[in-house]
Amino acid sequence: MCSDPISGIVQTGIFCARNTGKVATGKDTGRLGATGAQMLSLTDKVSHNASVFGENVLKATDAADSFICSTLRSAGKEGAADALETAAKASNGSVIGTIAAKAVNPLLIAAAGVRVLKDDDQYAALIEETSAMGLMFGTEKLMSTAKSAFFDIAENGAKELSESKGIVSSIKNLATKGLNNAAKWFTGLSKGGQTAVKVGIGLAFVVGSITAYNVGKAIGQKLSGRADAAASAGTTQG
Repeated sequence: MCSDPISGIVQTGIFCARNTGKVATGKDTGRLGATGAQMLSLTDKVSHNASVFGENVLKATDAADSFICSTLRSAGKEGAADALETAAKASNGSVIGTIAAKAVNPLLIAAAGVRVLKDDDQYAALIEETSAMGLMFGTEKLMSTAKSAFFDIAENGAKELSESKGIVSSIKNLATKGLNNAAKWFTGLSKGGQTAVKVGIGLAFVVGSITAYNVGKAIGQKLSGRADAAASAGTTQG
């Protein structure tokens, strides 16, 4: 009842659209690989959860999955093939879609590397991109963990609070209590209400990711000294 392909489609679709725009306008051509992976991941998510693309896309992904897994097993990588099939089943998607989704972050790191190489001050750019990408990935990890826990609780029931003491345990208990209450509220909504919440979660994920990147970039610019240099230049010009 509470599975969540909707928020994944929303966030992947928005990220894909943003990156496509950056590549098309030449602002960040290094994102081409990540954009392609996001397009494939989005197509996979939509094709397995809606009838937009019809049966042909599903047949194509099934054929690709069969080829990938049989190739891995022929190479003695049964464990990798089993892991990919399990991940695809858990996400209600395909193996090739799962691979594409997992490839996005490494490709975004590669895009950051391209930006560093193109920068006139590569040392400063390295500091800024490391700060920006690090905070973005960290924030996305926290949001993904919270989202997974939320839908798990909504579908399987409330989680017990830890009996351990200490600051860390207290924070975990507070988070668990909050998720339990939110999930209880969510399951009481109508189907339309749940869909609206899922869309909102997808939008919130995108906003959180972009905000974290921008904050990380600002911190990086402060650490690299370029923020102070820009401020000084602005004061001089004024």
